[in-house]
Amino acid sequence: MTLTQLSDELAQVIEKVAPSLVRIDDGTRLTASGVVWSSEGIIVATSHGVERDNNLFVETHDGTRLPTTLLGRDPHTDIAVLRVNDTNLKPLERASAGTIKTGQLALAVGMPGSPTLQATLGIINARADSQYEGSPEYVLYTDATLYPGFSGGALVNTQAQGMGLLNRAFGRGRGVALGFPIVRRVVDHILQHGAPRRGYIGIATQPVELQHPLREAHNIQQPRALLVVQVGNQSPAERSGLMIGDLLLQVNNEPLVDAEQLRRHLKAGATLSLMILRGGMLQQTNVPVDASA
Repeated sequence: MTLTQLSDELAQVIEKVAPSLVRIDDGTRLTASGVVWSSEGIIVATSHGVERDNNLFVETHDGTRLPTTLLGRDPHTDIAVLRVNDTNLKPLERASAGTIKTGQLALAVGMPGSPTLQATLGIINARADSQYEGSPEYVLYTDATLYPGFSGGALVNTQAQGMGLLNRAFGRGRGVALGFPIVRRVVDHILQHGAPRRGYIGIATQPVELQHPLREAHNIQQPRALLVVQVGNQSPAERSGLMIGDLLLQVNNEPLVDAEQLRRHLKAGATLSLMILRGGMLQQTNVPVDASA
């Protein structure tokens, strides 16, 4: 492939994704981008890019200006979900998570200051995988430049498929895109509940090393556990009898060595089966997971 052919193909990618990008106009001097999420008029953007809750508009790539309603925000992921009444908007096609790899070419696409689309080219520097309530998620890092107003735009591949939602604030000078599994989770929660429902049991923990004599005495194979350092008043943990000083060894038969493992199981409405060590005795405790306010 010649450079001219590559250039033409990249230009075609931008033409394909243009109908799926919008400019967010919240009446302030600064503007931000947004991505058309579904054919029902759902648009996703960054929360920091939508400063106001009312009198919001979006502008499409052809200059059409549409009133929009803010459905909700998630401060933890900095995602805002909006809706327009126009159902003719084209949702951005999303890439399969399994096809997204470090080293791939990536285009950062936004509509920051006018209905004209802007784009920069780079690669995916890194992919950070994680889990939320047992479901895989990821965050992408790119060297494609994110100009002011690119937040809420899309990181797309050379097949014109979206890979993540751009966020300049998270990057602190580095290009960051939240993987669309994260965005999907937040959108689904906001559409169902008005705000994301997060599970909690009401404890604070810290990882601790398990000394060899302790491990030998109780036939514990793992090198670390979680020490309960705080139990919330009237929390699910307190109601279930958890106490400060308990050592959490397992959750649902999975060894616990850090807090992230515990968070993966915090699904509102579920019940955790915890193996704890208290006063030299092993015991099993069931703790319900409540939905945070």
